[in-house]
Amino acid sequence: MKRLAHLVLALALCGSASTPAAAVLCAVDQVPAATLLVPFFEVDIDDFNSTTTLVEFMETSGAAVLTHWTLWTDWGIPALTFDVYLTGHDVQTVNVRDLLNGNLPRTASTGQDPGNFISPRGPRSTDVNYPSCNGVLPPTNPMPALLVDEMRRRLTGKPLVLDPYAGKCAGSPRANGDNIARGYITIDVVNGCTLLDPTEPSYYTGTLGNANVLIGDAFLASPGPSFNTAYGYPVVHLEAATLPPGSRSFYGRYVGGTGSDGREPLPSTFVAPFDGPSPDATQLMIWRESGAADTPVDCGTQPAWAPLPTKPIELLDEQTQEVKASLSLPIATDIVDLAADVTNPFGRGLAVLDLDHGGFAGRPAQAFVWRRSSLGSVGPLETAVAATPLEDLCTGSRFFLMFHDGFEQALAPWSGVTP
Repeated sequence: MKRLAHLVLALALCGSASTPAAAVLCAVDQVPAATLLVPFFEVDIDDFNSTTTLVEFMETSGAAVLTHWTLWTDWGIPALTFDVYLTGHDVQTVNVRDLLNGNLPRTASTGQDPGNFISPRGPRSTDVNYPSCNGVLPPTNPMPALLVDEMRRRLTGKPLVLDPYAGKCAGSPRANGDNIARGYITIDVVNGCTLLDPTEPSYYTGTLGNANVLIGDAFLASPGPSFNTAYGYPVVHLEAATLPPGSRSFYGRYVGGTGSDGREPLPSTFVAPFDGPSPDATQLMIWRESGAADTPVDCGTQPAWAPLPTKPIELLDEQTQEVKASLSLPIATDIVDLAADVTNPFGRGLAVLDLDHGGFAGRPAQAFVWRRSSLGSVGPLETAVAATPLEDLCTGSRFFLMFHDGFEQALAPWSGVTP
């Protein structure tokens, strides 16, 4: 059987090949950015030895910078916001389990840390003062128990207890009563410490910064003792730029589609190689742009945009035989097992996902896909890499999906994905 190594994806926009070699706006590239997206996190609150997520991020320019974190539920509702200060070339690693236990990263700008003990400046970095962080940084840990409990309830889909949302829910209900916190994270460069989150219009009128200086990685880890696995992958890097009025943009749903947030958008269509069946089956970690709802809803109901419609997934084997399989991705972030969650007759091949749900007039809904595999047949090796986008991020123009070596039509556009 021919292997997928013989399969070449020639991605050509309007019939010509395009392979960016440097930072390119409207392309998914791992370059210093002003916003980082962690498209999926998971933490088992009840078991310290079970799943958690770690996020490592760094300031690349040598200049000090302030960042604002937002933890979102799997319904796209904010559950926690806080600020993290970085001196130049600073590196911070955050265990999301620590956040869910009420312990925030202890950092401080020079105005709150004149002795240079909390966020020490190195010989090749700068340290500045953010007066707006007085009384905010360094944080007082742990957070009040009531706030920790409310955050956990948001992230596990349980009824809230604090006004004004007592009795309402902010995330999807958990199957089998598990206590797994799930959602996604955004990390923004900002101009000052703030209690705002990206759902609020005033966040974009002076708070959100534009310095493309952040890079980052994430790790989904189950430390053991019996389930000793970890998946590491670069997070999504979103560059800041001055966008023409009305442009597509990452936070576009919160700025009325004006592009005033100045963040490059994400695509909606992806292709990913897969292997299977279990234990080597490929899983897809998927983030989808949901509606702009920002407040909890009555428990037993869903946000107005939910469930998100999901088009069938297109599966191809190594001879380009194709089947379409039903797929359910009703919320903002989820994991799909291509052996267990869809009807997949192929041992290996390609999965093509069109995640546009038609919820935004005039533009496709954004998404992002990572694929991860547990290669149990060759030992405890875990891998996770980004799927390949099949469209230009800013225009929505589709790339051709083309195959080479061993296919009946040699090198030719595949009709299933059209420009």
